[in-house]
Amino acid sequence: MRKLKVVVPVAAALVAAGVASASANAPITAQALAAAKIAHPLSIRTSKPGNVVFVQVKVMPGGDFGWHFHRSPVVAAVTAGTLTLYDSSDPKCTPQRIAAGNAFTEAANHVHLARNEGTTPVRVMVAYLGAPSGQKPDVPAKAPAQCASVK
Repeated sequence: MRKLKVVVPVAAALVAAGVASASANAPITAQALAAAKIAHPLSIRTSKPGNVVFVQVKVMPGGDFGWHFHRSPVVAAVTAGTLTLYDSSDPKCTPQRIAAGNAFTEAANHVHLARNEGTTPVRVMVAYLGAPSGQKPDVPAKAPAQCASVK
């Protein structure tokens, strides 16, 4: 099994330092597309080679992804609005609100629902880490029994 440690603050600092030290004629430039805080340390394991896929998502008010899981681990940064997550591992299926400037992770094959319960669009930058080639990264799933009230 391969292990990938994601260190978001260090990576963001390196990008910022590279941009700050670049001269007007530098052969390399960088622009941060998203930066967000991850509340918990994380490590990601992949069992076989795959793809890294970056997606920018816009969720309009009332929009949701439905219950689903990802074929690979995911890191997501909310860049605008507030995204509400419902987690199948929570016995009470308590909503978790992720505001702009914050990030979250999802393990491969972990069932959850994400939606915009607010009044403004939500934007999310998503990185699929180790996504299998030729397959959709998201797979629809049934709502867990403890989350039957979440419609």
